[in-house]
Amino acid sequence: MVARSLYDPPARAIAGQKYGLKDNVRTYRAREKIYPGDPVFGMVGDETACYGAHINAITLTASIALVTGNQIVVTVNGKTLAPVAFISSSAITLAAIVQAIELDEDLVEQGITASVLDGMNAFIIIGPGISITASATVTEGASQPTFTSVADTNMVFLGVAEHIELGFREGVGFYPPNHAVNVMDFGEIYVPVAEGVSPLDKEPAYIILSGDEAGKFTNNDGNYYCGAFFRGREEDGLARIELRGMK
Repeated sequence: MVARSLYDPPARAIAGQKYGLKDNVRTYRAREKIYPGDPVFGMVGDETACYGAHINAITLTASIALVTGNQIVVTVNGKTLAPVAFISSSAITLAAIVQAIELDEDLVEQGITASVLDGMNAFIIIGPGISITASATVTEGASQPTFTSVADTNMVFLGVAEHIELGFREGVGFYPPNHAVNVMDFGEIYVPVAEGVSPLDKEPAYIILSGDEAGKFTNNDGNYYCGAFFRGREEDGLARIELRGMK
């Protein structure tokens, strides 16, 4: 058997396994199931809770100003709201749409909020660490603007969930909701990478926020830049990244 140094790469890594001795770990409260190696995010203004990777913000922008007679129907996470009729100006009508979203009991229960983006003929819908889908359609009136949707996250990247021997009443191998999560924000750690990704040493690391591979890391710059860098090649679906603090 060949002797191995403590500082050598492991023969076979696991997701969330730290590498080396220099690291910084903070503790947050999970608001959903989080697995070791998962990227962990927080909401601005809440220093205790953490979430997985989500598209949790949708901006809907009208192509032209709303006009008299327009009827606007908004759908959020599959819930279609009652039509909102044009009220005196485009800005006031958008405010009425936002109010309808914030008064809907089903959306309130999910913690979803909305606000008008001043001067942009647009409004944004935000969920607290949950995935959001939204659309708006316009009928009636002399002209009917179309709403384009831009999806993003307004969460803050906190780090990567660290591997420990996890066993809870709810199950093993993950952090259940409302349990403490150990999150590394400085140091090197193994994370899952997207299929077909072959990162190079010191390449920037990005996080996929939606789809079947949400929560995995990639070197594709069309995804969320988390401020981390790859520090080795992919092996068995994992790669080592270097974290340099919260982003």
